Order: sequence, then C-alpha cells, then structure tokens
Amino acid sequence: MEKPKLIDAAGWMALPLGLVWIGSFICTMYGSERPFLSLLSTALGLYSIYMLYRQLTNYRRLFPSVNWLHILRLSFVTCLLAGLLADAAQYAYFLLFDNGRLLSQLANAMQSEEYRQAWQQIMPDANMEEVQQIIQNMTVRDIMLQLIIYNAFLALPVSLLAALPVRKVARNKD
Repeated sequence: MEKPKLIDAAGWMALPLGLVWIGSFICTMYGSERPFLSLLSTALGLYSIYMLYRQLTNYRRLFPSVNWLHILRLSFVTCLLAGLLADAAQYAYFLLFDNGRLLSQLANAMQSEEYRQAWQQIMPDANMEEVQQIIQNMTVRDIMLQLIIYNAFLALPVSLLAALPVRKVARNKD
C-alpha cells in the first residue's frame, strides 16, 4: 500500500478529532449552567488526545517505514486542521446561536468580587472598568480572532502529547 500525502492523511484524521473538539466547545459554552457539561467538555478534550494517539498508532502500523518525526508532523497538521474545523463551528455558533450570551456572562462574572480579585492578582495594573468595557465591545470577529489563535497555539502541545507515545511497530521474526 502506498503511503498517502501528509495533508491527505491529516485531513482524514482531523475530521473525527474536529468533531470531538466541537462537542467539547459546545459543552464548554453551556457548562457554566450545567456542571456535568463542563466535566464532559474536559473529558472530551482528554479523549481527543487519546483518539489522535490511536489514529497515529494505526497509521504507523499501516506504514511501518515512517519515522517518528513524520508522525509528529502528521499529528501537528491534523491538530491544525481539526482546529480549523472547530473554528468554523465556533464562528457559526457565535454568529447564529450565541446572541451575546457569552459576553453577558463575562460581564456578570466581572461584577463578582471574587472574579475582580482574581483579575487583580493576575493583572495588578489592569483597570477593571476598562477591561469590562473592552469585553462588552467585543464583536464576533474579535472573539473568533482570539479563538483561532488559541486553537493554533493548542495544536502543538496536543499533537506532541498524542505523538510522543507512538512507537515503532515491532516486527515478527520467523
């Protein structure tokens, strides 16, 4: 069997991974009202790493001549493509379904004293009123820019975690 191009293999592997990430995102969006969904979101995120590991292991079993660096590149490109799929779903969610829900939840959270204290510890020089104003003025485009950057940065550690344990296939000696 001929080894497929990296982008072709990554594209096929990214589809189920992206769907799991979309599920995790949706659970995260409604997790503040339902703690079970928040827990499910975390579980889906962890499961996605295992799922990618299994895909990479199967790929290496089918093509034993590939080296670990190829597996790492495949894992990284798969995560980037899955992130793009998740970005598209996140954009559709914010454009069609959110209706400012996330921003109003953030504004409400910023009213609590515990949240303000946490922000002051993280960013002592920040003016809370300015931060609140920035959040209230965010558009779907601003939110998506942040999510796209976050998904791209998340691709490297996730791909590394999934690719690290993938070992060379042991050959049977007859």
